[in-house]
Amino acid sequence: MRDFRKMSKPSLPKFSIFPLLLLAACFGGAQAEAPTLRLATWNLEHLAADTGAGCRPRSDADYARLRHHARRLNADLIALQEVENRAAAARLFDPDTYAIEIARQPDRDPGRCRHRPGQARTMQRTGFAINRARLAALGLSYRRLPDFAALGMKSQRWATRILVEPVGGMGGAIQLLSVHLKSGCAYNRLDGRIDRDQCRLLVRQRGILEEWIDARASAGEGFVLLGDFNRQLDQPHDDFWAAIDDAEVCTWIPDPLLGRRCRPHTSRANPAADLVLANAGKPFPFPFNPRYPYAIDHIALDAVTARGIVPASYAALDYEGDDPTPSDHHPVAISLRLVH
Repeated sequence: MRDFRKMSKPSLPKFSIFPLLLLAACFGGAQAEAPTLRLATWNLEHLAADTGAGCRPRSDADYARLRHHARRLNADLIALQEVENRAAAARLFDPDTYAIEIARQPDRDPGRCRHRPGQARTMQRTGFAINRARLAALGLSYRRLPDFAALGMKSQRWATRILVEPVGGMGGAIQLLSVHLKSGCAYNRLDGRIDRDQCRLLVRQRGILEEWIDARASAGEGFVLLGDFNRQLDQPHDDFWAAIDDAEVCTWIPDPLLGRRCRPHTSRANPAADLVLANAGKPFPFPFNPRYPYAIDHIALDAVTARGIVPASYAALDYEGDDPTPSDHHPVAISLRLVH
């Protein structure tokens, strides 16, 4: 598995530096310090807007505990998963400080909670919490982009997209995607015969995601994928990761089993499609199953954008001994320097 510390990539074409190029004029001259973002992703386990609602009903004290850990996370942009709506996110992230962007898939009836009689499930949406003042202090702004609805498929978990760019639109930009992929196939093989419906759906999501990655790479656009992949991408020889991290692009066409597949004879090398997994080679301290001690929450970047990862900045936040833990996922974060 690739490690960002090894990604010097001298062979990358000059055009692909564009996503990280923030003009010196935006920051007071050539010697100005490059802006550094603290990026995080956090699955909040059925975060409902109302006290006592959903499949993880919480008390007011529980929401206070989550707010405490959100402050400890101390990130500029947080990708969110399993959030009912904007009101739910606002219980953790003060709207006076944070811009809150939540996926806009329509409300539906998700059914009843499996292990909590009498409790109704709430919508599970992705989104972002963005610290406005800290972004502005770095000379950056963001724009909401249309949701990546195709990735949701039957899981109904649309991906949320934002574009981070210098104020005034001068220089480069990076696209951030908050994802929540299908659960139930964290480590099974995805080639050959697949007997589980969850894995079949994840395979189709993989094809759709790879088409999106290739489009960004072909256009020379920097990007960061953040979220709950429900997949141990850093396990040895993971074939989901191998497929999306292939340093190739192609012309994609719809496929009922694969979501998308390459049109024959269209594959071509593109180093911008060579991805970097921020936690590659770093043991995950909070594995759900000690027999498979790998993360399912990840931050993955194109190779050029990944050059800005601050060494040793990857971290998984503990919960200071809270029992029970306030979410069944631990937030993970990196610091990313936007440099030429």
